[in-house]
Amino acid sequence: MGAKFLLLLGPSGVGKSSIVALLRKLDDRFVYISPYITRKLRMGERDKVAVSNKKLDKLVRDKKILVVNELYGIRYATPREPIQRAFAEGKFPLLDWPIHRVDVMEQNFPERLFRIYVETDITTLTRRLEDGRDPDAKRLAAGIAELGQLYGGEFDRHIDYRVINTNGSADAVAHVIYKEYLRAIE
Repeated sequence: MGAKFLLLLGPSGVGKSSIVALLRKLDDRFVYISPYITRKLRMGERDKVAVSNKKLDKLVRDKKILVVNELYGIRYATPREPIQRAFAEGKFPLLDWPIHRVDVMEQNFPERLFRIYVETDITTLTRRLEDGRDPDAKRLAAGIAELGQLYGGEFDRHIDYRVINTNGSADAVAHVIYKEYLRAIE
């Protein structure tokens, strides 16, 4: 069948970044599609490219960007070329993505997506978001609302597989995702 674009869905704080790193260690064919962002990188953050709003606007005008999402006052832009290159090289493009914008990817990559929703419990989510990235608790409120929508079935048609990531389970979760991804591309 060939490679599919692996989208990791789920609210901020469920551990998608940790899972991305683990998947890349499991198989070097995974290529993380580094988004452009309009904020400074956090300490130790290496998987995103910080750019000014002016630079991002130019990339959009030059049609180098697939889509721009705005989350928590920050613009995130997904570049086209690394996705196309990954597919051309037989690699596995990988990206963490907001469930509320999954339709954009479904329109651009019909039949080429594998959509995994990563969830966790509210206690774990609350604890993870106490790391300083959510000083006004907006991410937590959005995460709780999103999980409510998930449990209510609102996203069912946009999800191929669901997995629960609690504290200490990221490695096992990455292995499950890897196994399911390989099954999906057979």
